[in-house]
Amino acid sequence: MQKHPPFFLKQLERFAYLILLLSLFFGRATVIILISVSFLFRRKNPKKDFLFFPFTHKDNTGTVSRFQVYLPMMEKDGYKYRIHYTCSHKFHDNIYFNAKSRTVEFFYLSLLFWRRLFVVLAAGNYKTVFFQRNLFSLYYDQKTPYLEKLICKINPNVTVDFFDADYERNPEFYNAIARCCNKVSVVNDFLAQYFKKYNSNVLINDLGLNLTKYEIKNNYELSAPIKIFWTGSIYNVIYLETIIPVLEKINESTPLELLMICKVDGGFKSKIIRHLQWNEKTFFKLLAESDISLYPLPEDTVFSRGKVAYKSLEYAAAAIPMVGSPFGLSPHFKDGEDILIANTTEEWEQKIRTLILNSSLRKNIGTSARNKVEQFHSISSTYQKFLEILKK
Repeated sequence: MQKHPPFFLKQLERFAYLILLLSLFFGRATVIILISVSFLFRRKNPKKDFLFFPFTHKDNTGTVSRFQVYLPMMEKDGYKYRIHYTCSHKFHDNIYFNAKSRTVEFFYLSLLFWRRLFVVLAAGNYKTVFFQRNLFSLYYDQKTPYLEKLICKINPNVTVDFFDADYERNPEFYNAIARCCNKVSVVNDFLAQYFKKYNSNVLINDLGLNLTKYEIKNNYELSAPIKIFWTGSIYNVIYLETIIPVLEKINESTPLELLMICKVDGGFKSKIIRHLQWNEKTFFKLLAESDISLYPLPEDTVFSRGKVAYKSLEYAAAAIPMVGSPFGLSPHFKDGEDILIANTTEEWEQKIRTLILNSSLRKNIGTSARNKVEQFHSISSTYQKFLEILKK
């Protein structure tokens, strides 16, 4: 098949964007009308329990750790729920990472607004609604939360969940969402203090992990070469830039290997790097076989303070001793007990060398961190709090 020239693709993209604008214009006008008659969609005694609106696909870390991890327990307890995902993982990656233009993205967003609108109209059939960030996700050019206002008119028990500081991309929009919802759930006190300015009912619930997936390290003798572990997304692979020179310096006297689990290799050419794609069949074994894990996040920003890094919890779940930055950590982790905190390049080198030289310290930090995630981040320890937030 003959490839379309770039000019044609550009015109098609513009046409798709025009369709999106028209779709949103008529969609928002429809929502305004529906808000005025929202009482028609309310139910006095809804039979179903929970309606979930994930931010994106079912494999997203935020989706998994904030509610999806509890689904087996909810089913066991007899709760009835519905989940409305935006799209599949593969489709999401194709349109946001692999597409040559934004044409498919614009057509997809045009349909997503209407798909979610029809599900919103059914919100009265549920006792509780829980959505992440916003209902019309991945479209940041919006100021008024139309769908969110409608769903809050239809259902009196609506929770919006923030698992990071993504609100910084569009504060006016997200602040309005927080104001119109019944309650806001967040992952740490930084987010709680922010959203308390817009909603008096802000609740903290820790990220939840299914710890049965993780192999627990029990042998703290060093490998040869020493296995250093890092995993992350394409967005934070850049944070390895300052760490790789440190590892190369240590490697001159103490051979090591950086196992890098990521969708991309970051363009790094270092010989100490072994890059692998994330694979559920091998990830947990590779993690448990590692000697030291790394969590670099050198920038002190709203985004870094408003998150709890999932990777740091995964390291702890496998009892792997960790060196990390002070931002975006579980509020339950303590420096010197569950992690070694490093603020500067010199400290990164010092802390990594300290773990290399001290077997008992590696074991103590690894096992202590594992105990912390069992106590505060396991699904058994967070499930009841999650239910309380939904029902409150």
